[in-house]
Amino acid sequence: MLNLTPYILLAPLVGFVALGLFGRLLPRTVIALVGCGVVLVGFALALADLLSMLGAASSARASDTTLWTWISAGGFRVQFGLLSDPLSAVMLMVVTGVGFLIHVYSIGYMEDDPGFWRFFSFLNFFVFAMTLLVAADSFLFLLVGWAGVGLASFLLIGFWYTRPSAVAAARKAFVVNVIGDFGLLIAIFLLFGVYQGALDYGTILGVQGGSAPDPTALAPGGTLLAIALLLFVAAAAKSAQLPLHVWLPDAMEGPTPVSALIHAATMVTAGVYLVARAHTLFLAAPTSLVVVAVVGGVTAFMAATIACVQNDIKRILAYSTMSQLAYMFMGEAAGGFSSGIFHLVTHAFFKALLFMCAGAVIHALGGEQDMRKMGGLRGRLSSVFWLFVVSGLALAAIFPFAGFWSKDAVLGAILQRATTSGAAGWYALYAVALLTAGLTGFYIFRLIFVTFYGEYRGAPVVAHGAGHGAGRAGDPLAGLHVPGMALMAPMWILGFLSLVGGVVDLPGSQWLSGFLGSAAPSAAELPTSLLWGSMIAGLICALVGVGVAWSRYARGQVPAADTVKASSLVVFLRRRWLIDDLYDVTIVRPVLAFSRALRLGIEDDTLDAGAHGLGDVVGSLSGGLRGFQTGFLRNYTLTLFLGAVVILVYFIAVSQ
Repeated sequence: MLNLTPYILLAPLVGFVALGLFGRLLPRTVIALVGCGVVLVGFALALADLLSMLGAASSARASDTTLWTWISAGGFRVQFGLLSDPLSAVMLMVVTGVGFLIHVYSIGYMEDDPGFWRFFSFLNFFVFAMTLLVAADSFLFLLVGWAGVGLASFLLIGFWYTRPSAVAAARKAFVVNVIGDFGLLIAIFLLFGVYQGALDYGTILGVQGGSAPDPTALAPGGTLLAIALLLFVAAAAKSAQLPLHVWLPDAMEGPTPVSALIHAATMVTAGVYLVARAHTLFLAAPTSLVVVAVVGGVTAFMAATIACVQNDIKRILAYSTMSQLAYMFMGEAAGGFSSGIFHLVTHAFFKALLFMCAGAVIHALGGEQDMRKMGGLRGRLSSVFWLFVVSGLALAAIFPFAGFWSKDAVLGAILQRATTSGAAGWYALYAVALLTAGLTGFYIFRLIFVTFYGEYRGAPVVAHGAGHGAGRAGDPLAGLHVPGMALMAPMWILGFLSLVGGVVDLPGSQWLSGFLGSAAPSAAELPTSLLWGSMIAGLICALVGVGVAWSRYARGQVPAADTVKASSLVVFLRRRWLIDDLYDVTIVRPVLAFSRALRLGIEDDTLDAGAHGLGDVVGSLSGGLRGFQTGFLRNYTLTLFLGAVVILVYFIAVSQ
């Protein structure tokens, strides 16, 4: 079996370095070719790696390549190695495949940006960091990739660094994710102690066809629970789960291709991957999976309700991502780790497409993101409209689109856990998942209807490129920028995948679940009657949500509650359940007040005042001494005489 992960990792790294050093000197065509080409090479290698894995026996679908020894001290060794197994192979296909399509999309979206070369360099670095994260064979180098992804997101969210809001959003994302990084670091320290200096997956987790020691035989339950919960803290920060979710909506300040990359192929999927990768540790501490389930359920419902009242087209999709990631965590918490990865794969298709469609609308309208100022775009952007509908149907989990199969796999895993355990909590979680499915259908079709139906409600669009702006006089959409091939080609591919992507794990065949095997175990299958009953229940909830959106918004009119006066509930939801306000009152303001007190009391009143006071004393003393420097010989002679008299009097007094 091949292990091409070193070359998959090297390809985007070469692009990042080349564009970072020489991109300023290169024409845009060359920048685009290099930026997209290295990711395409990575995808081709990932595909070859996957195909070679399919030709191997299930027990031999793992290969660990050690590239070099980083530290060797006595019996302690730290080696840099890359693991190729079914879980990493699936993740690499998503990262490089969807990442490549987003790179191509960026050619058209960023065509006029002066930082074109810098943007592609950062995108390549993002793919490199995510590739390292999913291909590393140890928790130590997982941490390196983890931090690299955080750095890449900081650079890309704040790409338009002249905008204060973008800089603030990048800083917020970085600070919140550092909390997760700290959790991962402490978990690694604990693992280092439990496994006597080993941090590689082979020793701690085992590999495909291998075995790992039973964690419960090495450490007490409290330590294992702490490790699992700390790992989940890291996962919650990266995947924007309550209460570390606050950075993700603000991250929409970055260019739309960045939003697509963060939400579909990189960054937020890292947390779901980590829980699946470390599933043996979570299974050894069952209480941790209950925590994952509760956090996932609350986050899914909360994010969906907030998305229902947002008016920024990208922020709706941001909260949608939070909700869908929570579905993945709920599936994993129920024991369906493969169902979580399955939903991750299909979500990458339709969420990347949703952001691309939103970006095409924003690009066409010259940067407008408030959907209340849109409308009437169905005829002008017909291709974008139909692709938006396809991705919306996939997100809403409408049969037979990809999201239908993967979301119902998650629902099935939860229901299976509920029926097996008989615990009311799992039934409650299943009910929350169904309710969230209905909310998902509502908010995504609310977005589609308000954006594309009715009459155009915004200001006249100003043409911003040659060949754009043709239309009749007085037409506010005369300057509409119709997306070109660079934008549309990746969108059509993702539209196709959003339709048929579910075939990788259809009920009955479950190819993906079987391929992942022990790398991401699946939940036990539901009885046929319960399976189809769950599917029908999920579909009905989604259709009800779509129907409510149709009844309220299908004419393209924005109800008064969305424009002028809102109820207290809507205000509560628009203020994001007051969580940001709570953080502002309990953390931000006290920290700022304490910092201000330190600056005034310590820096200004103590350190600066003390330094200035000492300077004043020295200056006064020096001024007094300068009075003796008269330049007259008689004064110096008198001074010497008086000094001699003082010395003589002193010795006479002492001798007495």
